[in-house]
Amino acid sequence: MGVNSFCRKVQIDDDLFDQIQHGDKDAFRVLYEESYKPLYAFLVSLTQNSEDAQDLLQETYITISQRCHLYTKQGNPMAWMMRIAKNLFLMELRKKKVEYIEDYDQYDFESKIDLSEISSVENRIVVEQLFKILSAEEQTIVIMHVEGGLKYKEIADVLEKPLGTVLAKYNRAIGKMRKALKE
Repeated sequence: MGVNSFCRKVQIDDDLFDQIQHGDKDAFRVLYEESYKPLYAFLVSLTQNSEDAQDLLQETYITISQRCHLYTKQGNPMAWMMRIAKNLFLMELRKKKVEYIEDYDQYDFESKIDLSEISSVENRIVVEQLFKILSAEEQTIVIMHVEGGLKYKEIADVLEKPLGTVLAKYNRAIGKMRKALKE
């Protein structure tokens, strides 16, 4: 079974944002339940730390609730939410005056990362392997596709990278994972 068979499409009703804007707490709960696992996985891939990812996840939902009126019903709501999460992550790095490093190969993150929020056992196994063999950027791209269900173009838009770069990094990451599975 290949990595692509684990991909899931997060279905978020565009109308939830209108409902949340008008104070509907049930709509916010539905949005949260549909999206928190892929958002958490995405933030773990960026922060490489469960606690920081949980803090940013909370900030992301606060921002979504405050800015849901800005969502235009064009494109994938999950991509819009991941863009918010990424921007909050980058703002946090600027506050801390830390440079985002995309290659974490020399650092052991396993003890700092809680992957229990990943949506399925299969995806959790894939993500655990990601953190062992892929660069941070490769991890992020694969998680956005596998856990978040984003298309490559949407990933490129969120990460502000050329589509060709995203495709190349995704394919390289899948190749690394296939090689690791054979070994």
